[in-house]
Amino acid sequence: MDHYTAEAYEHVRQRIVGHIDRLEKYGKTGSGDIHNLKNWRRFGAGFAWDPEVYIDIMANPDMSDVELMRALRTTESTLMKKWGVIDKMPLHHKIALRTGGDLGLRTPVDVWMQTRARLYERFGFDPGNGPANLGAHTQFNEGVHQIRQGGGKEFKQSGLPDSVIEEIKQAEVGLHRPGQDLGNLPKQYKPLIGASSAQQAAFLEEHIISQIDRFQQATDFERTQLMNNTFDDGINWFADLGSKGPRISGFSSTNTLQDQEVLSAFGKAIRYKDPQTGQTISLAQATTDAFVSPEGRKLDTNNLSFDPTSKEGKKAVKMINGGAHFDNLVTLAKNPLVRRLAVGVPIAGTLWGAGTVEVAAAERDKEIQANPNDPTLQVNKVLDQVSGWGDRTSLAGMAATATGVGAPVGVPAVAIGEAVSGVASTMSMAIDGGRAYLKFLTNKKEVTEEELDFAI
Repeated sequence: MDHYTAEAYEHVRQRIVGHIDRLEKYGKTGSGDIHNLKNWRRFGAGFAWDPEVYIDIMANPDMSDVELMRALRTTESTLMKKWGVIDKMPLHHKIALRTGGDLGLRTPVDVWMQTRARLYERFGFDPGNGPANLGAHTQFNEGVHQIRQGGGKEFKQSGLPDSVIEEIKQAEVGLHRPGQDLGNLPKQYKPLIGASSAQQAAFLEEHIISQIDRFQQATDFERTQLMNNTFDDGINWFADLGSKGPRISGFSSTNTLQDQEVLSAFGKAIRYKDPQTGQTISLAQATTDAFVSPEGRKLDTNNLSFDPTSKEGKKAVKMINGGAHFDNLVTLAKNPLVRRLAVGVPIAGTLWGAGTVEVAAAERDKEIQANPNDPTLQVNKVLDQVSGWGDRTSLAGMAATATGVGAPVGVPAVAIGEAVSGVASTMSMAIDGGRAYLKFLTNKKEVTEEELDFAI
């Protein structure tokens, strides 16, 4: 932290402490967040742990009290919404913001930054609202989070049976179960105010280790893993990067998209026919159902489908239209090999074709049923499938290329996939065009403008 940034931090820190002292001495003297002691302590602690996240505040440390509290709250809530792949999926700070109570807020910047550096060296990340402590990997079902039913539509539909609640309690994996000591009581942290960074770090380390242990227990819980894998299996079925490629995950801090709203949209758009009930539900619903499934059922990817013409499908496609998110989806870590390979290759179209093989086949089947005497439709169906699988070959090649080691296999795979896809799709379009033109010649009154444009 440079001199000017440290000055801004110290100024804001002292302002927050001033509000805490005022409210402790006089109590509430008005309404609203700026008169709420708990809010200044909680959100102020988040600022002390990771001030780099609060860009607006650091750039304008003299903003009004109302603006300051709003910025503290909004920064955290925005991050909470950013990472969830299921509506109202709870996010849990790996290390609670109130760990150590007011210690960080009441320690001068030079000492506190040293304390923080010691903890980073020990654990490899900073507590606070940064991506290491609050991200895709910190999502949990509310059953594990606070041992209660979640509030989103999918969570309410799945419910939380008493048997599952009892299982969570017996396994002792609840994140907010009794017995957690954050070291946030005044009698615990006050003796450390004015202590050295080494002494502060030693005190905090004890309370951090127990939280990391709880976090890992909740992550490793069988129902947590089943829920996460259900969602990831559905997303990877759509992307179909191949067994050698990187696996996309909605619950990972590495193999995921920077904007999880895209995965959330596809979670609603991808459909799953439950083999047990025969009902067709969203992937998101199948994900929350998996957590409470009595048999621990796994997702059968053969029962997945994606309809780009549905309301949810259109929304999902619209979010990735333009290729920016397709590029992220395929490269994940912005791998230079894949980026170099992607020049001249329609990644968006490739992923679209790969993900809609089954949908295209279903549409062709409808056409065949409506026109049983047209043999060319059968040819179209085969060509559509060849084209789609060519796209899937391309994506598998891109994924192999991303590993570097697999480049000798990946580059030819992309070339072969694109060639197969291009030839097959062109032939299929030619037959479609010929059929439309024939219809135009034999039945001009019924031809649509779309068919006319296509034929010409």
